[in-house]
Amino acid sequence: MNRRMIGTMSGVRWREVLGLAGLLATLPGTALAQQVDDNVVTKANDAFGQSVGNERIGLYSNEDVRGFSPVDAGNARIEGLYFAPVDRLPNRLIRGSRVRVGIAAQGYPFPAPTGIVDFDLSASADADQFTVLLERGQFGSLVASVDSNFEVAPGLRTYLGGTVRSQNRHEGGDFRSWVASGGLAWEPYAGASVVGFWGRTRTYDDEAAPSIFPGGDYLPPRIKRRETIGQSWAQRDNSQVVYGGLAHLPLRDWQIDAGLFRAERRVDANFTDLFAGLRPDGTVANRVMVVDGNNRDRTLSGEIRVARAFDHGPLVHRLTLSLRGRSGDRRFGGVQRIALGPSTLAFADERPRPAIALGVDDTDTSSQATLGFAYTLTRPGRFLLDAAISGSRYRKTIDFVSAGLITATRSQPVTGSVTGNYTINPRLSVYGGYVRGFEEVAAAPQNASNRGTIPPAIRTSQVDFGLRYGLAGNLSLVAGVFRIRKPYYNLDNDLLYRDLGASASKGAEISLTGALRPGVTVVLGTALLDPKISGVLVDEGAIGARPVGSIRRRSIATLDWRLAQGTSPLSFDVTAESFSARVGNVPNSLSAPPRETLDIGLRYRFSVSSTRALLRVQLANLFNDYGWQVGSNGAFQYSTSRRMLAELRVDL
Repeated sequence: MNRRMIGTMSGVRWREVLGLAGLLATLPGTALAQQVDDNVVTKANDAFGQSVGNERIGLYSNEDVRGFSPVDAGNARIEGLYFAPVDRLPNRLIRGSRVRVGIAAQGYPFPAPTGIVDFDLSASADADQFTVLLERGQFGSLVASVDSNFEVAPGLRTYLGGTVRSQNRHEGGDFRSWVASGGLAWEPYAGASVVGFWGRTRTYDDEAAPSIFPGGDYLPPRIKRRETIGQSWAQRDNSQVVYGGLAHLPLRDWQIDAGLFRAERRVDANFTDLFAGLRPDGTVANRVMVVDGNNRDRTLSGEIRVARAFDHGPLVHRLTLSLRGRSGDRRFGGVQRIALGPSTLAFADERPRPAIALGVDDTDTSSQATLGFAYTLTRPGRFLLDAAISGSRYRKTIDFVSAGLITATRSQPVTGSVTGNYTINPRLSVYGGYVRGFEEVAAAPQNASNRGTIPPAIRTSQVDFGLRYGLAGNLSLVAGVFRIRKPYYNLDNDLLYRDLGASASKGAEISLTGALRPGVTVVLGTALLDPKISGVLVDEGAIGARPVGSIRRRSIATLDWRLAQGTSPLSFDVTAESFSARVGNVPNSLSAPPRETLDIGLRYRFSVSSTRALLRVQLANLFNDYGWQVGSNGAFQYSTSRRMLAELRVDL
């Protein structure tokens, strides 16, 4: 640990957070952010994407489902209720999430074309527990977390949690962060719940790693990993706060669900280190540092949903009325571009800190209100049919202050869905559906000439169908195909982020999960993707037919083996991932090669008196694969090297 790290950790900010962790450690009871026995492999329902505490598994993530981001598209939910995030949620605030796609989205209220990410709150847990997590992360990173959940009065529970982190980045450099969260959960009567929560995260001293853009049809030269080649003064600083409340209230044949959520992200300092036009020898004619700061992004979002169920013989009818909405305001822009001149990736090319004078910020305000109606017809054990229709009012205004330009857009789209599944026999069921949506678009990336701008919302659609088959034991096979259509936004040859045509992504996905035998669990999955762009620019040859950063295949295979037929304190796990080549530039003339990685690990469960504990050790990227990842903006970044991870969880 270097001197600067020690000095930072001994500062007032870290003392305050460590003091909070110490206070939590003195409280009675416990909490459920991540328990000792939690294992995402054994809890996985399918291979499409799930998280439990700090562990994640699956073909898809919260940021990437079938080649798109459901969070950027506005398809996030907190315990089923509409939520508009501005960044990743504080990790102690959330105890898990699941990607709702394919058959996992069947019967889910108001599905979305790019899938839905549904988060579970730590404050909603209903068991007493106190959990302490100590982690030695990648390359000597240090993390300490506490989660506490206990009853303070009959029917009333409280949750408190926190994390402090000193993280060493795999690209070199490091950062500090802390998380604090809390909540109250009230059970007014059996089956009902009312939850209020609050979470805050802060990340600072975050050294910006270079963003690499090859200047031709060649890969960047192999760079020594873990070598700090950024500028020591380019340290980012941002914070986020999320708070709100929700209620789930069953009233005989009625069900009322409501939630209101506030999210705010502040970026006090941001730096992007651009190596654009990189030569084969790792040099550039002009290294550019893009400086930004004093930015803010706020949303207020929520939903109220009223449902009525009634039986008619063997059939169950359910009517649902939903009103959801969001308002957002952003302050962005004021960017300063600093030319650093010729430079290289071969070594730390440190430059003096220049004078920084940010420009005037631009503003972005938006609002959306959606009224939806859904009807679900179910015959338990036989079939489900769900139909929904929604109407929205959408407004967006961007004030480019420095240019004296105001742009505004309004839209009143009508969206809907028809989905269903049918059980042919106890082992085999089929599903399918058609969904039309209205979604947000990700902001222009950091290397765009109109950086930070968010285009108007777009119309999207999806068709998918497939089957689920129960094999021997509790193994479950899910196989499906899909097709998604939406406008395609990315950078043109002048680095302007705009509508470049239409994208159509079709593909197939296969999942096999369950226990092969007592104590042996597998999660296997493959996604075959065929993303394509169409439009005038493709026809003229100005851009390629494949989106930048897209892949054609991703496969995962995980096996968890707990000895003594699942009763031993010792278990082993192995995970293999494989990626096809990834499109590396707009003309599609460059690709990052395919990659394969292998991780191995073990868990040892033990007790000291009445205290339960778990030691988790993992060796990631066992064979030290060196490969390239490509962002949707064409930025290259080398893969993380081999690393040892160790974690101790204790339930007191």
